[in-house]
Amino acid sequence: MSHSTLETGSLTALFHQLVRAAMAVQQVESSETTEFYLVQLLEGYARPGRELLDRPLALDYLEAFHLPASQRYEKLKRVADTALFITGIFVDSLERSLVGPDYYAALGRTAYARLSAQPPRASLAELFGELAGRFPEFVRVLAEISAQELFRRQEDTVRLYKRWLHTRGRREADLLLRRGIIPFAPPSNQRH
Repeated sequence: MSHSTLETGSLTALFHQLVRAAMAVQQVESSETTEFYLVQLLEGYARPGRELLDRPLALDYLEAFHLPASQRYEKLKRVADTALFITGIFVDSLERSLVGPDYYAALGRTAYARLSAQPPRASLAELFGELAGRFPEFVRVLAEISAQELFRRQEDTVRLYKRWLHTRGRREADLLLRRGIIPFAPPSNQRH
């Protein structure tokens, strides 16, 4: 078993526990498909180097409708997932930002609703329908998880990770490992 499979496996198990526990606390029940979707969502955003808001989500949303079906699906999914993640995990910082949680919630709901209307596979219609229709409940589940140590210091962790990328310092690497993040530098694609 390679190191990365072990890593991914344990990460999936950890997020699965977090999602289950948060759903129990928040008294939210969902299909197993949706539960697993939330686990994958958290996993995707836990990977270092994932830019959350490199550009306004609303622009991506509008652009999606000028794309061929497969690309439209990918872009709408990214908009919906990012909106759900941000609204749930960063709800505290959104309260203080120019664009509040209601904006992201509306965008996320709408994007999931669009996805449920034109899914690439019929089996996904129900999943996206559930995410659209019960968006606030799933935001509560993520907010519950956000209160956990793992994401509480997310912004701080991102700063730490960027510092590690710059310095490759042992101390930063140790701090990241203690927070459950494996320091990893994406291959550079800039030519020097």
